[in-house]
Amino acid sequence: MKNIDIIYFDAGSGHRSSAKGLERAIAAARPDWRVRMLNIVDVFAPNKEFHRIVCAGINYFNWQLKREKVFDLKGLINLSLIFHGLLSPRGIREISNFWRDDAPDAVISVTPMYNSALYRAARLANPSVRCITIPVDFEEAKARYWFTPKTEQHYLLATRRLEQQARAARIPEPFIHRISGMPIDPKFYEVPQMNVTEELARLGLDPELPTGWVSFGGQGSVMLIDVAQSIVRSSIKLNMIFMCGRHAQVYNELSNLKTPYRKLILSYTPETPIYYQQLADFIIGKPGSMTITEALIARKPLIAVKSRGMSPVQRGNEEWVEEHKVGIVVAGMNQLPAAVSNVIESDFYRQNSARAFHRGVFDAAGQICELTEESSVKLRAPVSIPAYSNF
Repeated sequence: MKNIDIIYFDAGSGHRSSAKGLERAIAAARPDWRVRMLNIVDVFAPNKEFHRIVCAGINYFNWQLKREKVFDLKGLINLSLIFHGLLSPRGIREISNFWRDDAPDAVISVTPMYNSALYRAARLANPSVRCITIPVDFEEAKARYWFTPKTEQHYLLATRRLEQQARAARIPEPFIHRISGMPIDPKFYEVPQMNVTEELARLGLDPELPTGWVSFGGQGSVMLIDVAQSIVRSSIKLNMIFMCGRHAQVYNELSNLKTPYRKLILSYTPETPIYYQQLADFIIGKPGSMTITEALIARKPLIAVKSRGMSPVQRGNEEWVEEHKVGIVVAGMNQLPAAVSNVIESDFYRQNSARAFHRGVFDAAGQICELTEESSVKLRAPVSIPAYSNF
């Protein structure tokens, strides 16, 4: 029996989605293991000051994200790295108290920026713990965001660009592992058995028309209203399914919006939206890693709307979409109707999306099991806890 802790945070929704996917895939592969998801703010709770700082940063980010007005994301990342670097040995010891009575055999992180502190604390609880980082962006936004070579950890990497960046950051080859794609909930691979025509009619949509599925993450976004209004101004005949997430105001506004097309408005659901995605002919969303991955697994073309505020971490995602031609990246709502017409009328993007289908979550689960089951961990050097910005 092994104890596996998967660390995420709720800055956006993609990190939680990846963690949930890993939890389910590992538990299925090793039913006798204890696998649990942990919010990083809970792990940091024994250090009250750092816990308060991290919570404030996440809450501020999500507040901006809902309004699509993320200001100076690079500055927020730099500030997080500075506070992280100022953690003292005492602070690391306080964080390690989280595992005082329940040391893990492996800690897997799908969060950026804080992994050096996280792993150093875990190693105080269990010096032989396996530390594994899975970047859930298609590339690293800036140095030390994902790759921290001074702290030993294995990396499971879903893109060629991440591999290149890992080597440029001087991560040793034995700690670099390639997986075929981003981890996502295994339930996305369970294609619902249904009659699409009947289901669309049951939901009040027109089975004779193409259907678009729109989501901007679990937090929701005012961008959903912009998308709805952009389609209203066009002459495209279609159905639209809007996933509003936790954004109650957007849900209410869309419900009251008069549109020439039939629409289905949905609020947050903890379950995977694969049922609704399978009803759609195309997907509209932000160029987030999970949105892209959901489209690939559903084999649907993606129309990704650029976000200026999130560009530091999503620019690489946009480039990946364009390079692999699995969808269209639009700069604004004025380009959206043409992109919708394009993906409806052509099979080009749909075929490319189907070719990019992968089983990344199962690759990751297998690699995690293999690394955890190794009898011993050979550290390159004794674990040390630098006091300041050596992270």
